[in-house]
Amino acid sequence: MSMGLVFIAIGVGTASLVLGLALFTALTVRRAETLAPPIGCFIEVDGARLHYLDRGTGPVVVLVHGLGGNLRNFYGLVDELATTCRVVAVDRPGSGYSTASGEHPTLSDQAAIIARFLGRLGLDRPLLVGHSLGGALALALALDHPDCVRALVLISTLSHVERVPPAIFKSLEIRSPALRWFIAWTLMVPLGKLAQLATLKAVFAPELVPESFAVESGAALGLRPDSFIAASKDMMTVGHDLAIMAPRYPSLAIPVDVIFGLQDPILDYRAHGERLVATLPHARLQLIEGGHMIPITIPGQIVDWIKQAALRKAPASTIFTPRPRMSDMKTRS
Repeated sequence: MSMGLVFIAIGVGTASLVLGLALFTALTVRRAETLAPPIGCFIEVDGARLHYLDRGTGPVVVLVHGLGGNLRNFYGLVDELATTCRVVAVDRPGSGYSTASGEHPTLSDQAAIIARFLGRLGLDRPLLVGHSLGGALALALALDHPDCVRALVLISTLSHVERVPPAIFKSLEIRSPALRWFIAWTLMVPLGKLAQLATLKAVFAPELVPESFAVESGAALGLRPDSFIAASKDMMTVGHDLAIMAPRYPSLAIPVDVIFGLQDPILDYRAHGERLVATLPHARLQLIEGGHMIPITIPGQIVDWIKQAALRKAPASTIFTPRPRMSDMKTRS
């Protein structure tokens, strides 16, 4: 066989492999969305189409999920909170079933969208609860839109720049948009399926992964190309926003409850809990036994703390002073 025919055979084989992987990915997306369909409503907010769940009556609590997640991640909290509160859980722009127009929004851009979302629903200064990266978004919203939120509950929250990302998130560390797209549509699904159990064990450590998690949390949605791309972009851009946010933390005039698991393997409570609380004028830190996924592993305790914060009255002396937004402070290329 001539070298020309060899190269042709290799090219055809490679193209067939890529096409096969893309088809497998498309079938996986269809199955994931069948297993975990939208469970809430949709609303258009400045070009973003947000998926959200709205349950119960009473003091308003808004739940914001973390990296690569979706609103189903709060399945252990929503029903119990809804017995005494109005609970609104939202897919972050670009995550879950929420979409965003144009470029994937940065943390500050997502905060602006969520602030307008709160206004569209007529939610008057709710309690904002964020888990992990969702906590970073909650902080961004409180800094840039202080009149939109009454208090924060931050659970296992990313609050400062992580110079080296946790090992389980290394696959998201992709700078090239083209390479990110190629991996999302070819390698992500088969490799993600192979590594899924190990990844979940690492995220939940030292606690066990609940049997209910795979189905109830909509974990399969994270294998979709759009979810992978959004998570990669979130991880690659969040450090820039956090570097701008951190010096502004002392300006937060609202109550902030910070909850961390002492054995959290993803975000260390000293670097992100104690360090954050030390800079906030009205914050308190609650350290408990557990890992990063405490909203799922010990939902009862988390619900109790959220309810207490929701029923707590904001200080009457709280005065909001307009401050520069992150989007105004950073240099755009």
